[in-house]
Amino acid sequence: MKHLISLSSSIKSFVRFVGTLFLTLLVGFAAWASWQLYENERLSRQFVKEGQPVAVQITATDRGNYSWYDQFTNHVYITFKYLGHSYSTRYTQDSGWVSEGDKVVLLYHPQMGAFRQPGKRIHFTSHFRDHSRLIDFTIASMWSDERKWQVLGLAFSTLFMLLLFGMLTSIIRLPWLQWIGPFIMVAFVLTGTLYFTFNTLEYFHYYQKVKSGNQTTVQVLSTDYNARSRRSDGWYTYRATVQFNNGQRVIPIEAADYKRLQPRDPLEVIYNREEDDMMPLDYGPEYSNLIVTIFMWFFTIFLARQYLFKRIRKSGE
Repeated sequence: MKHLISLSSSIKSFVRFVGTLFLTLLVGFAAWASWQLYENERLSRQFVKEGQPVAVQITATDRGNYSWYDQFTNHVYITFKYLGHSYSTRYTQDSGWVSEGDKVVLLYHPQMGAFRQPGKRIHFTSHFRDHSRLIDFTIASMWSDERKWQVLGLAFSTLFMLLLFGMLTSIIRLPWLQWIGPFIMVAFVLTGTLYFTFNTLEYFHYYQKVKSGNQTTVQVLSTDYNARSRRSDGWYTYRATVQFNNGQRVIPIEAADYKRLQPRDPLEVIYNREEDDMMPLDYGPEYSNLIVTIFMWFFTIFLARQYLFKRIRKSGE
């Protein structure tokens, strides 16, 4: 019986180890891919700033996969001549079929001596072009794609190191490794807490900035709401789709406005031209970010007391 229990425990430990190993490798690949896309975005932005458009004629095409993200795009590697030299670059096709003899416009960087297709990069999807940033505000919405890939690479790299560290502590029983573990965990949670704190401060700063805009009137097209939590009956966000100039905008509204407004009703709003954002005249700030921030600080202090201060006190004794 003891042998069966021991065997069962060993199998569970092995399965847990294999699962952790697979997750670590997956996160490691995500970190590597994020840094690859960050470098690609950085180079693309450099070409946009410093490159010059040049029309070239394709002499050869190659539709093979030479990068991990080639499998997810409709691409072709084109070869062409420019100033007596032969060049090759990756070209993404939205529609149609690029073939030999076709002419395309590329960006040429004289210092790098290389070409890139203008405007074709792997972007983060964003709905903030017609949605107000005050709806589900996050500072990441104000970052460029380059910054987003960089932050994502840092996040995945940190998570990869934590998972790798956890595997080492489960295999190698060294006292100093188990000592450092709680410090890393608290530092990781503290980083998240600082992010939420900065996010909250930026939200109130952005709210005041939009509020300092000019008053105007828009026409309501429709209203709707979204439940923040399925378990909560009262935590909703309310939105209105309004006609603004020649387009439509989705802006936050109060619960009272949701009950009152009907299609084609006029709505007094404040529009900030610099941020290209607006909100109703009587719209108040959201405090959900502040609540999350306060909770995260209490949670961080609790972890620090449980795993750091007690250990330091015991080691001093």
